Amino acid sequence: YTYKRIDPAKVKSQMAEIIEGFNNAKDARDQNKWMDKTKAIFSDYETYASIAHLNFNRNTKDENATKENDYYDEIDPSMKEISLNWAKTLLNGKFRNGLEDIYGNHFFNLKELELKSFDPKIKKLVEEENKLKNEYTKIIAGAEIEFEGKTYNLSGLVPFHTDADRDIRKRSYVARFGFFEKNSEVLDIIYDKLVKLRHNMARKLGYDNYIPLGYAAMGRTDYNHNDVADYRKQIVENVVPLVSRLHKQKKEILGLDHLYFYDGINYKEGDPKPKGTPDALVLAAQKMYGELSPETGSFFNIMINEELLDLVNREGKMGGGFCTAFPKYKRPYIFSNFNGTDHDVTVLTHEAGHAFQAYSARNQPLMEYYWPTYEAAEIHSMSMEFITWPWMKDFFKEDTERFKYLHMVKSISFLPYGACVDHFQHWVYGNPEASPTDRKIKWSELEKIYLPERDYDDLEFPKSGGIWQRQLHIYQVPFYYIDYTLAQVCAFQFWTKFNADRKTAWDDYHRLCKAGGSLPFTKLTDVAKIESPFKAGVLEKVVGEIWDWLKSVDVKSL
Repeated sequence: YTYKRIDPAKVKSQMAEIIEGFNNAKDARDQNKWMDKTKAIFSDYETYASIAHLNFNRNTKDENATKENDYYDEIDPSMKEISLNWAKTLLNGKFRNGLEDIYGNHFFNLKELELKSFDPKIKKLVEEENKLKNEYTKIIAGAEIEFEGKTYNLSGLVPFHTDADRDIRKRSYVARFGFFEKNSEVLDIIYDKLVKLRHNMARKLGYDNYIPLGYAAMGRTDYNHNDVADYRKQIVENVVPLVSRLHKQKKEILGLDHLYFYDGINYKEGDPKPKGTPDALVLAAQKMYGELSPETGSFFNIMINEELLDLVNREGKMGGGFCTAFPKYKRPYIFSNFNGTDHDVTVLTHEAGHAFQAYSARNQPLMEYYWPTYEAAEIHSMSMEFITWPWMKDFFKEDTERFKYLHMVKSISFLPYGACVDHFQHWVYGNPEASPTDRKIKWSELEKIYLPERDYDDLEFPKSGGIWQRQLHIYQVPFYYIDYTLAQVCAFQFWTKFNADRKTAWDDYHRLCKAGGSLPFTKLTDVAKIESPFKAGVLEKVVGEIWDWLKSVDVKSL
């Protein structure tokens, strides 16, 4: 794929011409032609920016990749300003009603939020924010941790965290947290600057604090922080007690009187691992997607044939997994860090869910409709993890049932942690003058509410309340974490649907993917024929169905 730098000055000139043509158009149909020209311009920009960011994440030590990534971070505020002028033009257009008939009103609601989340007067602050986020990325990706006579990055250390030997598990966490403790002060400084910077942005745009600005930046048009707070309460009431029961069950399985944070396994002999090399896993996935549906079959063949996968952990590579896309070429791209754990399979199916959605929505008429907002986007990925259960035998062989139980336990146990991260961020941005020590104290308080079973033993760094520093979302994308929990509740509903009628469930899922971002979250749940997690009683019902399944599993036989 071709890569080049976009020149904001040239784009500004092109957009001035388009805006003039748009304003002089005779009707909505004529205006639509100018919108197509804009789509082409921003499609190029999004594509080249995605390639630059991807290359940097693939090798954070590559000087050229770093330079190109920095370039796109630097021009990002200028491109936001250009996009803002276009949003104003659209919202004030004389044939707006006609365009709403063509595209629906969600597009215009998103443009309203764009106006609320950016202004040229915060341009320099956005540039500074991007630099600070990159500082965090470089520190995390550059981790070099000595353990058992070898050097590992953070992803490479993970398999030791689930070793059958308790002593190895603990010592591997000592090594991990040693890295964070060593960098804790600088990570505190980066986050402190980010919080104050974002608060400053919010004040300049007329907000009391960053919370409403953060919601606007996330494109949330159909719910607010009060709805999220109520939803978090439902997690405390319905999910935390279930996780406590699972914690007790885990003690019985492991034969331990007490569980510490480093007891992150579910079976005495260690958690199930995928059978086969990374290449073998990809071939198994190709077979799986070929059998799942004609659509997923052709999609995954393209991903392999066009080398749109970078899956294996290596030195200098940023940790984690994500899916990005190149709109100009109508192609997604999957990035992950295989390390020999069961997570290799879940991250592959998770990111493939994102990629399949992007591929399915590639012909949406607007750039803004390629991807939905984050919480809706995570429905496709988290649901795909469960949709692919019938093929897990190709990855885990004799350990398949053990994997399924582990996957479900991990998924439901994640909800309280996700809510804890979200609650923490709301507190942070509601108290921007709090010190790094205050934040650590608050995190520890929230852990007692959402994660009451956690015991760090004598691991001083997490005991001090600093473990949140490892969560890159807190630094990179404020308020993007509750989204995973909302989507997880939706994915559980798809799990139920697929257990009942796979064909109907697939049709609902595929319809959701093709809808892209053409509707807000709560309307997309209607498209998928599932219920919004915000609706009273939904979480309680979903948790009940999961507990019924968990009770049906003969844990001793696993």
